[in-house]
Parts: sequence; structure tokens; C-alpha cells
Amino acid sequence: MNADARGLAAKRLAGGSASTLDLVMLHGIYGRGRNWQAVARAIVAARADVGCWLVDLPHHGDSGPGRHGDTVHGLAQDVLDWAAANHVSLRVVLGHSYGGKVALAMAERLRGVPLQVWVIDSTPDVKAPSGSAWQMLEAVRALPERFASREEAQAGLQAHGYDLPVAQWMTTNLVRDGEGFRWHLDFAAMERLLHDFFATSVWPVLESPDPQHDIHIVKATESNAIAPDTLEHIKRAAGSHVHLHELEGGHWIHAERPDAITALLLEYLPR
Repeated sequence: MNADARGLAAKRLAGGSASTLDLVMLHGIYGRGRNWQAVARAIVAARADVGCWLVDLPHHGDSGPGRHGDTVHGLAQDVLDWAAANHVSLRVVLGHSYGGKVALAMAERLRGVPLQVWVIDSTPDVKAPSGSAWQMLEAVRALPERFASREEAQAGLQAHGYDLPVAQWMTTNLVRDGEGFRWHLDFAAMERLLHDFFATSVWPVLESPDPQHDIHIVKATESNAIAPDTLEHIKRAAGSHVHLHELEGGHWIHAERPDAITALLLEYLPR
């Protein structure tokens, strides 16, 4: 996975040279493109015409800081620039959590263009900073800057209330530094990104959808990322261009139930 000239890194998975439909996949905060690798592999195995792009958003994975600011709309423009520079056709965009709001911000800029958008357990709403991603900032800042091993960092996160699988996933963001490890993430940038996420509304994309857009919202039933009143708002917005799917599982539903997410995508992806 190499960063392009505009600072974003992406990896493409495809079953062969016959792929003609690009599916761009955007991860959540603290993540990276490979978080969606299992689903992408299953998609391209089932559909030879689909190629999946696993994108590292700015400040994440192998990507640089981006060129348009540490905001939802800044990241959206960075992805649009990356797609244009790499001749990627933005026909289908999927985003999980933070990436879901970025995907909707991209849709705002792509009015009049045929587009299918998948928003996986992400709120279009404005609300006060909260939730596990926000709490993670407090946890990592309470820990040392360096660790003797990944296991030491995992134990520190567990002491702050995180389950071992979440702690193990988070410590994939550690890089070796001499004989120890340090965080690869810029947590000041993460805080800026999260502040803007909670302050940004993308309701107009759902309330007045473009006639050429097909937007699918996936709500994980065991997650509180989409509040009950927001869910009712989405239901009222649903219609011929906005669709709501409720799947059993938690916020990391693509990791917990990749088969369910894959089946849903395969049912609705354009032909």
C-alpha cells in the first residue's frame, strides 16, 4: 500500500482484470483501510466485476495528513482528490463510523453524479463529543508515550475498561521505536477530527437526496452510535433514495459479522 502524490494510501483488491465497478471503502477513526479487508475479499470473490479500494484516511495508516484540513469535509475532498488522481470511478462509496460521515460529505459534492453510498453505523447528526472513540483519547493520554511491548499497551487500555479485542486492534497503531513501541497516530489530529465529526451535520444529503443517489444506512442494533431519535429521523427520511437496514451486532459489525455485511452489499451493489 503506497501513498499517492496527494498523500493518501490505498490498496486495491480484485478478482481479476474483469473488474469494472470500483467500491471505495473508508474506515473509522483510529482505523485503516485493511480493517475492511475480510469483507472486500468476500465481495471480490463473489463478484468478478467489482474491485475494492481500501483507503487510509488522512492521519491514518500509511496516509499523510491530507491537504484540506482536519475536518469531515476536508477528508471528503482529500478522498475526491485521490480518486481523481488515480482515475478511480466513484460509483460506490462505503464508510464506517467516521468514514460514514465522510462518505455522506462526498455525496454532497457529487450531486448530479450516479452514486451509491453505504453508511455503516454512523450518525449524520450533531451531538456533544462522547462515545468510545472520544474516551479512547483520554485513555491513551493517560498512558506512557512508549511501551516495552504491545502487550503492555494492551494491558493499559484494558485497565481503562476496553475489552481485549478492542485493545489489540488499537495497538495495531503502535510502531517500533528502538527497543520499544510508540503510537503512530497523531492524537492532537485525532481530537481535531473528532471535534469536527460531532459538530458536523450531513442531514441535507438524506433529507433532500439527489435523484441519482442511492443511500444505504446500516444501523447496528447493539450500538449507540445512532441515537433513538436520530434513527426515527432516518426512518422519516427513508424512501426511494434512502434505505435503512438494521443488523444485529455492535459498532464493529463488519468485524463481528462480516458475512452479514457482505450479503447485504452483494444484494444491492449495482450491476
